[in-house]
This record gives sequence, C-alpha cells and structure tokens, in this order.
Amino acid sequence: MEYNQLDPLLRSSGFPDGDVNDKTGFSPFPGNINQLIFKLKPYAEALLRTNGAMPEFVNPKYADEAKTIFKKPTRLECMMQDFPTILSGGAAKQVGCTSIPADLCFSPVKNATADGVNLQAKGTSAGVAATGEADQYAAVRMIMKSIGCIVEDAPEAKFSGIQIVPGPEIVTKPSFTVCPAEYKGRFPNPSKIKISARSSLVVGGNVVIESLDLDGALVIECEEGAEGTVRDLVVKNKGWEKVVDESDSSPEYIRIRGYRLNKIETKKIVFKNDGSNNVEPPPKSSSQKSDQAAPESTPAPPTLSRSLADDIEPVADGVPNLDLSAPSAAEVKSDSPMCCIIS
Repeated sequence: MEYNQLDPLLRSSGFPDGDVNDKTGFSPFPGNINQLIFKLKPYAEALLRTNGAMPEFVNPKYADEAKTIFKKPTRLECMMQDFPTILSGGAAKQVGCTSIPADLCFSPVKNATADGVNLQAKGTSAGVAATGEADQYAAVRMIMKSIGCIVEDAPEAKFSGIQIVPGPEIVTKPSFTVCPAEYKGRFPNPSKIKISARSSLVVGGNVVIESLDLDGALVIECEEGAEGTVRDLVVKNKGWEKVVDESDSSPEYIRIRGYRLNKIETKKIVFKNDGSNNVEPPPKSSSQKSDQAAPESTPAPPTLSRSLADDIEPVADGVPNLDLSAPSAAEVKSDSPMCCIIS
C-alpha cells in the first residue's frame, strides 16, 4: 500500500492517530519496498482480461502543513503493488509477502544531506549517501555474524552532521556471494573468521575463506576461471580510513557523503589460473603526493610460494599462512542450498 493511503486507511479502521511510531520508535506496520515477484502465467492472463488497465490515483505533494499549497505539480499514477487487486480465482489466493528487517533489505539514498540531518533528529532514517553506504556494509556484517563469524562494529562517527557506523567495510562481489544462503559455503569455519572494527575487506571470485584474522585492509580477487582457498591468513596493516571532507571543490560523490576514503595500506591477493597467487605491493596513500614522474614500466608483483605467504605473520608457530594450491574436488563441492529471491 502506498504510504499516502496508509494513514487515512488506519484512521478509518480503528487507529485514530494514523500511522505513528510505537514505543520502539518505529511504525508497527511493515513498510513496502516495492520489490515484487510475478508469476508470468497469471500475470499474462490478467493483462489479457484487463487490457493492462490499472486503478489510478494521485499523490499530491504539499508545501505547507495545511495542505493548501502544492510543492510541485501532481500527476495521475498507478501503482504496481495494486496488481493483486485485478487478480481473480485461484491466482488471487496465492498473493503473499515476505517481511524482513529493513536494515537487511532497504536503505534508500534519496535525500539532501541537510534534510537527512533533520530526519535523523526525528528518529527517522536519513536516507542519504553516507547512511546508504554504511547500511550496505552493515547488512553484510549482519549476515556474517548470523553464521558465526566474529566481526566487530566500529564506533559511531559523524560526517556532515550524519551519524553512521562506518565499518568495518565488507564488500562481497556477486562472483563471491549473491544471497545469504551462499555465505556458509564461502566461510565454512565461521568461528575462525575474525574482522576488527577498523578493517576493510573486498572479495570477489570463486574463493573459499576457511580462516582469516584481519586487522586492516584486504582485497582478494580471482582471474576469470581461477579459484582458491584462504587458510590461516593473518593480515595486519594500516588499512583504510574515512577522512572528513566537506570542501566545495571536492567531487560530488565526496560532497554528498561528507568524507573521502584514504587507502593508506592494502594487502591484495590475486588467485591466478595457473594455481599461483600474486600479492601486489601496497599503493601509495591518497594523501601522499610525488613530483616524480611515474616510470614507464613497473616490475611484475612478486609471486608467492604455493605453500606460504612469507610476508604475512603466521597464526602460530609451524602453521602455514596461506594454502595457495588449487582446492581439491572435495573442497570445491558444496551442498549449500540454492539461492532464492526474497521480496
């Protein structure tokens, strides 16, 4: 149901105050994020029967509390979530919804920063770039914690007046995981995954992370068709940090966040098709500047031993840091459930 229709419906149905927050600080009624899944057969039948005509409505935006001045011209609309109202017979009985916490599925980036500050002051999600990015990281942390990974949350920080939990920043690319069911296969020993509050992890490709102790920044990639296993890996470096940046001369993508990312030190591991593994040298900090011209060519990054990453401190005496050999057939095989789409 559209938000502008919910309040009058509630007022006419025994809720005289309409849609107001309860003692939790949130509305007791689940929100609709307009992510719908249609089965094509009843969808096509409904289109043939109705010629595609849908119920119409208007949603005016007002500039004043009395609702006498339009904020902008209104328009005639129809809503995709009204599609179930035109279904009939057995198809109408098969309409349902799945409700999951908003912090796992919905964090819009739609408001100006100043508006977001006012919304946060009222206890409402800011809906700005800084919160959208932070919430994406938080969702991945929540999924990893749910399977038993040890992931610390960073202390809250404020950028351009917007309060966020800035990390740790964990990015799992689609080539690594697509949906929550796949995390167990990628982290088969979750109790052996430790990520500190100040860390940053970016991982993509057909990689299984069996054990990792991360306190800093780590990027793991795979060449097309390559695969690898990370085992007993300890990474501790200066990592990445968010730096307040409210300069009018900064690019827009920086201004809308209120910070820039300073990549001080990064460990990067690339699994290659030949079964080897390359560790690239850490890039210069973005705050460092040099007047020297870059060389015309740079030497290839050093190739690690297939059995030990010598530049990484071992977890314990006698325990190898990283198994760089290709995983066995048994390691690759996974009985994890297939993905499902949740709306």
